This record gives sequence, structure tokens and C-alpha cells, in this order.
Amino acid sequence: MFRLLVLAACLAISVHAYSDGAPKAACKDLTPQHGAKLQTAKPPYSFSGPSHVRSDQKLTLTLGGDEFLGFMIQARDGQNRVVGKFEVVDAAHSQTLDCSSSDDTLTHLKAKKESPIQGITFEWTPPAGYKGNVKFMATVVQTGFVYWVGRVTKDIDVE
Repeated sequence: MFRLLVLAACLAISVHAYSDGAPKAACKDLTPQHGAKLQTAKPPYSFSGPSHVRSDQKLTLTLGGDEFLGFMIQARDGQNRVVGKFEVVDAAHSQTLDCSSSDDTLTHLKAKKESPIQGITFEWTPPAGYKGNVKFMATVVQTGFVYWVGRVTKDIDVE
């Protein structure tokens, strides 16, 4: 009986969920610090919205698909640098995070198993004068044990 209690305690300790948003430790590689194995199958999530934006305009995209508990979204240039600025549209479920610069990452807020997220809409502004391709990358957490790291993507041309 004692061994079973010790094993249960170890398993409970090994998986950490971040209900108030992704930790800064996830900024570089978008990997949640849950301690569970990531999924390699195709994710049931995608971005919807335009595939291009002018460099002086905001882009509105939506991350959707199956219900989810958490997410982390970044826009990266051809050199894999995090670029641009996010603006929160859904303040009940999202917040910005400063990874490389101010507001350059979007993450969840107040994740609860009882009320999973159906989809999240957000705005992103390219860096001033930027022209070229940007890849939006998302890590989506379906449950604490089931998540996809950087597998939800969308290419955007900034004109």
C-alpha cells in the first residue's frame, strides 16, 4: 500500500500544468513544461484567416478545432526569430507574454478543465517596415498529457 502511495505521489509531481499561461521557459522552443510526452500525430487544430497582411496593418487570425485548455502562439521570421506584437482580443482566455520583446507571444489565461476553449481570436501587428514571410506557430494543449508543440502553423506574407 505504501509503495502505491509513493508511486501515485511521484506521478502527480511529474506533470505540471500552467493554468495561468505558458511559462517563460517555453519561449524558445514552445514546449510546455508539463513533463509529459508530446504528440506526433497531426493536431486537430488550425489557424483561420487571411494569408497576407500589409506591413502597416493588423492581422486577425483564429486558432480553432477541437476544444483545448492551453496554447502558446508566436510569429517567426525566416531566421526563426520571434517577430511582431500580439493584441488580446479575448481577455477572458488570452494574454500576452514578453519572450524576446514586449507582447511578442500570446498564451492562455485561466485554463479550466470544466470550461475548455472553443477557439481563440487574436490580432498581430508586423514589425515596422517588415516585408517577407512569417510563420505562425502554436503549441496547443488538449489536456495536461496531450499536446502538440509548434505543429499548428500558418504562413503569412507581409507586404
